[in-house]
Amino acid sequence: MKRIYSAVAMVLCCLSTSVFAQWALPCKTQESSAGKIAVNPYAQVGFQWVGSNLNLPASDGLLVTEPFSLGIGHLDISLKDANFWTGIAGVNVLAYGKYSLFGAAGGFLNRPFITSGTAPVSLDAINTSGKLEFTNTKVESWFIQTGIGLGPVLFGLYWDHFTFHLADPRNNDGPLPNQTLRGDMLTKTFAPFIGFALPVSSASITVTYSPLAYSDTALSLINSRRNLSEIRYTWKKPGDLVNALLQYNTPVTSTTTFGVWSNYSWMRMRGSAELEFENTRTPPINRNKDVTATMTKYVVGGGVTLGVNF
Repeated sequence: MKRIYSAVAMVLCCLSTSVFAQWALPCKTQESSAGKIAVNPYAQVGFQWVGSNLNLPASDGLLVTEPFSLGIGHLDISLKDANFWTGIAGVNVLAYGKYSLFGAAGGFLNRPFITSGTAPVSLDAINTSGKLEFTNTKVESWFIQTGIGLGPVLFGLYWDHFTFHLADPRNNDGPLPNQTLRGDMLTKTFAPFIGFALPVSSASITVTYSPLAYSDTALSLINSRRNLSEIRYTWKKPGDLVNALLQYNTPVTSTTTFGVWSNYSWMRMRGSAELEFENTRTPPINRNKDVTATMTKYVVGGGVTLGVNF
């Protein structure tokens, strides 16, 4: 039974978060008094809630380790208590009232969060449904976004990086006997996007969409025997990423604005994917499997903005 829970733990760790996307869209830029070029650096702070669900049908034999035959059924993974303070810095440049450049970078502030999941597992003649939780710490998160605007139409590129440390495996009965099971996980996302920015008085609504969102995940996991396992999970086709931002700005001085913002982001990955598994035990284990997986994720957030106009 300990071997079963350790195997379930390893897979749940790997797939607990496929994507943690943050998003900053162009703030409304005020035109300069000269009417030619306006530069608007800004800073945003706020709070973001993240939710994710993933279903991975893994065929029997994914982690066959002699002399045991291990089979894993449909994995269902979810995030719990995943919310973070966020900070963003960016700049918008507006030329001749219709051409624009924009760029932003930001990240999440580190805080613990929880992942949980279930997996039907069989080990030789033993069958069970493993239900586990992990505590995740040491969050490192950043994103970069840049693009151009032609009137209300936006074109841009988005990257993000999210890594954390996971430990403390437990089930409904309490901590697992093997508390040395721990690891580090990295997820990356890349998405070119198109969108529209619609000003309404002092407010603006911006909506973007990407049908070419790419994501991959890498996990390094170590157990009490110091065996290192690495799992990589990559969709073969891109997914969809939609984001909407509502922003309201009001002038504080002739060159300074203060505003509030709220955003909603939704992402879906569905289809054929490659699951790669490697283990440093003796003899080493290497596995590659084609699976059909589905992942959905949402981010809801809000906060305040301080901008300067030149």
